Amino acid sequence: MKPFLVRFVVHQKLPGFSRQVGLFSAAGYLKDQDDLDKIDRARLNRVLLWFNEYLPVPPGDTIPNEAIFWYYQDSPMIRPMWTLANIVKEYSLSVELVTTNFAGRVVYRDDHQVAAVPRKGKR
Repeated sequence: MKPFLVRFVVHQKLPGFSRQVGLFSAAGYLKDQDDLDKIDRARLNRVLLWFNEYLPVPPGDTIPNEAIFWYYQDSPMIRPMWTLANIVKEYSLSVELVTTNFAGRVVYRDDHQVAAVPRKGKR
């Protein structure tokens, strides 16, 4: 049986992005905003530091721009993803959990995530 994959999608189009983004791009956008209050900025920084420590980063220049990151449903990354999603939602960004068993052509894989290039027209 194929692994069940999940992804968090932010529906609003954010300035500087040509497509819908995931939680990390939305978090970066929020960090640049002046209206992020002090407590939420600290919460956001804390959860991002956690990811920096525990989520592997693929080797530079190995992921095509069209690739999308998906996370294994049973990964320990999912609980902090929900924390990140809740912070993003508090700032009027809508977040949807998307699931799949097939994400496309896998170009990177580790214990927690895959990066896959979707089939044409299947974004």
